[in-house]
Parts: sequence; C-alpha cells; structure tokens
Amino acid sequence: MAALSPIDALTALYQGVIKKEEPMARHTTFKVGWPCDLYLEPGSLDDLRIAVAFLTQQGIPLTVVGDGTNILVRDGGIEGAVISLAGIDTAIDDKKADGTIFLTVPAGVKTQHLCRFAAVRGYQGLNFATGIPGTVGGALAMNAGTDKGAFGEVVESLTLIDVSGKLRTVEAGALDFKYRHLAIEGMTRHDADFPIIVSARLRLEAGDREVLVSEREALLARRKASQPVNLPSAGCFFKNPPQGPAAGQLIDGLGFKGETVGGAKVSELHANYLVNIGSATADDILTLAGRIKERVQQTHGIQLEEEVTLVGREA
Repeated sequence: MAALSPIDALTALYQGVIKKEEPMARHTTFKVGWPCDLYLEPGSLDDLRIAVAFLTQQGIPLTVVGDGTNILVRDGGIEGAVISLAGIDTAIDDKKADGTIFLTVPAGVKTQHLCRFAAVRGYQGLNFATGIPGTVGGALAMNAGTDKGAFGEVVESLTLIDVSGKLRTVEAGALDFKYRHLAIEGMTRHDADFPIIVSARLRLEAGDREVLVSEREALLARRKASQPVNLPSAGCFFKNPPQGPAAGQLIDGLGFKGETVGGAKVSELHANYLVNIGSATADDILTLAGRIKERVQQTHGIQLEEEVTLVGREA
C-alpha cells in the first residue's frame, strides 16, 4: 500500500476546513494576496493543536491569521500553511470578583464584538479599542490600540499553543507589551516560532453602561468620518514615530493624499491609510509605501516603520 501524502494524513486526523492553493485575497481586508500552499480553518481547539503539531513535524511553515486585517500578502503567495482562527469557538466568559471583571476571550472573537459586549454590560476598560478591526488574537499579537489605550493594559494572562501543539498559560508579568509590540519569551509576531494566542484573560472594571455605550457610539461616528472604512485597507499602514508628528500628519504634510500607484492609493480621508481602489497588487502598495518612506526620510529625517505585517514570497 502506498504511503499517505502529508495532506491526506492530516485530513485523516483533522476535522476542520482544509484547502489547497487558496487565494489570500479572500482572507485579507486589503483584498490582495496570491494563493497560499495550504489553508486551514480548525473547527476546535483540538483541531488547532493537531494541525499545528502535525505541520511542525512535517517541517511545513505556519502563518496564523485572524480576520486578515493587519497583513499584506506579497504577490508570490504564502509558502506552507495558513491557519485561520475564525472557526474556533467565540463565546466570551465573564466573572466578577470584588468589583473587578475578568473576561476570558477566545482569539477568534472579533474585536468590535468584544468592545460592544463590554460596553452594553457596563464593563469599563475596552472602549479605547472601538473601531479597531480584526480579531482579538491579532490585536493582542501587535498590542493594538488608539490614543486612548492599548490591549496590553488590560491583559491578565494569555493562553497559547506553541509550535509543538502544547497548550500553556503565560501571566501578564512575563509578557513584554510596548507600542504596537508584544514579545513572549523574546519572540514577536515576526518570528516563526511565535506561539499562537488562543485566548486571553482580560481585567476590567465596573462602569456606567449608558456612559460607555454613548462614548462608544461617538467614537464610531468619529472613526467613520475620519477614516476610509468603506475601502479595502489594512488600517494604519505605518507606526507613529516615537517623537514628533504622527505618521498621518507627516504624510499629509508632504501632499501624498490621493496619490496612486496602480490600484493603490493614499486615502484622502486619512493619509496613513493606503487603500485598494479595485485592482491593487502587493507590489503597487509597497511601491507607494516606499515613495512615502523615502520622502519622509529626506524631508524630516524620520524612518517610518510599517505597522502592517508583510508576509509571503516575492513574485
């Protein structure tokens, strides 16, 4: 009898979605991305552990995504397997102890569902994330935030799966949260061995439900008026520099709003948003981003860094 191929062997153990040559444009908010070699959506935590352990044993590279909101897939597609956490249980558990609220939140929960969940129950501490797209796992991996706060400020612990499929919990004191940065035992989301965040325990406080809901609605309205929420993008493309004006101000001041390369465009609403106006390739977006970085460096002596994570092969 012929030996099973690695994919057939995995299918015999694993119950979730598995596809070959899946276009990543279907799974990123930029609507850009050539196929990955293998695409998996585990249906459960056990499925995820089985898949991670098996693929690691086979030496197949892993890329983990949530909603694909903060990534740009290069035009050569992604080598190895992409694992999406979108299909894993998304029930939020809340417990109260001495006026403190602890939420246990699966990584696949959409960030806006979590923010809404907290506000309507009068749980204070998450309105800073109002309008941040994507899933909680992705938001934690990059310590997403706004000028009102960041996820690292409310994390009590994270539950992780390492590349061998082992499940473990890491307390907040062992996590290194900084601006758009999380390091776990020295590894960040850019490292191949960065563990998969499967859930978080968050610490909130009791608040006034009406005040929180009203504040949330105002923040959403402000976001809609000032950001191109109806066009494909990955949110803010560049990090704000440690000192001086924000990235959007620097880019706007150099007259980049409305500039295009192929199907990529600098938004007229917010200069730190690069948007896909219909047919952008990753190369279009990166060429436009490169022009911006060069001009900001020449004019202000500031080296902009991407907030968006670049993944995949060169075309």
